[in-house]
Amino acid sequence: MSLVTVQITQYIIDNTELPVSTYDPFDGAHGSLGYWIMYFYQCVAMSMACFFNISFDSLCCSLFIFVRCQLDILALRLQSIGHNCNGVEESVEEVEHQLKNCIRLHMKIVELAADIEAVLYLPMSIQIMFSVLVLTSGFYAISLLSDEKLIFLKFFIYQSCMLTQVFVLCYFPGEVAQRSLKLSHDLYKSNWVNWQRSNRRLLLMLMQRLDIPIRIRTLDASLGFDLALFTSELTASFYKYQVWYLKLLGVWSLQDYATRQQRVWHALRCGLIFVIVSIMLLFFAIHVLANIDQISVILEVFFMFATELSCMTKLLSIKLKSANHARILTLMHSTAFQPISSREYQIYMRGAARSVKWRNIYAFTSLLAASLILVTQWFVDSSALPLSMYEPCNLARDSCYYGFYLYQVLSLMPSCWLNISFDSVCGSLLFFLETQVAMLSARLQSLGAAKTPPDNVGVAMELRDCCLYYGNIVKLKEMVVNLIRVPGSVQMLCSVLVLVSNFYALSIRTSETAFMIMLGSYQFVMLMQIFIICYAADEMSGQSALLSHALYSSEWTTWNRTNRKMCLLMMLRLSKPLEVHTLDHTQSFNSLTFASIVNCSYSYFALLKRVNS
Repeated sequence: MSLVTVQITQYIIDNTELPVSTYDPFDGAHGSLGYWIMYFYQCVAMSMACFFNISFDSLCCSLFIFVRCQLDILALRLQSIGHNCNGVEESVEEVEHQLKNCIRLHMKIVELAADIEAVLYLPMSIQIMFSVLVLTSGFYAISLLSDEKLIFLKFFIYQSCMLTQVFVLCYFPGEVAQRSLKLSHDLYKSNWVNWQRSNRRLLLMLMQRLDIPIRIRTLDASLGFDLALFTSELTASFYKYQVWYLKLLGVWSLQDYATRQQRVWHALRCGLIFVIVSIMLLFFAIHVLANIDQISVILEVFFMFATELSCMTKLLSIKLKSANHARILTLMHSTAFQPISSREYQIYMRGAARSVKWRNIYAFTSLLAASLILVTQWFVDSSALPLSMYEPCNLARDSCYYGFYLYQVLSLMPSCWLNISFDSVCGSLLFFLETQVAMLSARLQSLGAAKTPPDNVGVAMELRDCCLYYGNIVKLKEMVVNLIRVPGSVQMLCSVLVLVSNFYALSIRTSETAFMIMLGSYQFVMLMQIFIICYAADEMSGQSALLSHALYSSEWTTWNRTNRKMCLLMMLRLSKPLEVHTLDHTQSFNSLTFASIVNCSYSYFALLKRVNS
């Protein structure tokens, strides 16, 4: 169905375009021979790839189902050990014989699972990796094309197909692991209490072995193919690429199983980025001190000096508490934060799509602003550098000029990517919290009526689970606040300095169009840098403020007195919204804070402009 939709939808919407956007060697218009050759080629290629995917995925599922069936057979044999023996001597020998046969069968199943894993783990792992890329781009496309019904339908069906593909590759290996975990319980159901001591020893050894599940592992040996991996791929979309870059810089902690060589390279990369940012700060500081009596020069330096200062704060904050921050990701992947209903899963998907959308917008605007800063100066005045800082050599020499120009490019771009990674991961974590609060709200609203005592017991258990869920959300929120508080507060202070200096520069160089475009784009990025964290925190606080109303919307009037008391206690606790505080505990990250920063920056600019005039 997905294949047919992809091939036909494009022809219905715009028959001048091919179903798949690829290089067209014929560059033929609609109706030409080249067009139909490419159309036929794409249809045949997609059909062959589709049938190959169907064959491979179904073969994988069939093999895992076969292993699961063998485990079911082994479970029946384990349960029946010793039930059909009459005499004592016959019983001892028969039980020993049955136990040894079960041990041999279990060993054969383990060997079969290992052989299947050796053949399939690589293509399945690559499939999961590319599925994340497809799902991410698909969610982003769906968020942009929701008004175009046919295109939306095409992406929606293809997205569903990709989710199904990943689901079946994770579900059936997970079934194998779960069934293998229950084998020890099946063995416990046998008639072992009447066995001789030697057979009970054999049983104990077998039970210890059965406690280790049969897992089909991925390329990362710490992960197995199961439903936890399926939901973790969606969870990873909140932070995956940002944390990868922070690990590349050497400031985010590595896994516990990292080798010594990996840790050495990790430390070297960390030292390199610290040296780069430190040298830039030193050159900016020397230039400020050398021109301390010239306000225009100081403001020209401060527009980038404050940005690098916030980068250094982020580096130090992440590196000093990297182990604590790494636990955030572990907690996010725990079962406590996974959706348990279709409604919650839809909320989860929307949260992931929004997080990806904001990350991409912020990354695009930041890279555009950084590129304009580095390129505009070349066209405006090729004898000056893009960034105003201390110049250790004479720029009149070409070697000095081009060398220092290259240094500024190589120094500014890692800082730009660092800002993108840190700011977007902070926003994504806050969006993740907002998503969890929305899922809790859905659970509270779905609490049903209780007309019988068993119904009240069920409601009590659901209320208890919601209390534990809210406690986990608060725990995760505190860990996220610990990540954001210090660098976010310093970022606000530095943003005020940058905004003031940019406002001043824009007011005195209004006739320079290229400079206005460059500085205007950078000003927009600085505003977005603060807005992302403030907006995401505000969304989380607003959603948490609605929790008490969500609980009130349940069928609480039919509950017994004990459940209504628990409901009242929960409403009292939920009446206080979750907030992300700055270093000043009386101030939180929210839309009012963002507005006050902009207002404060403009007030300082107006005062500076008046004093200078």
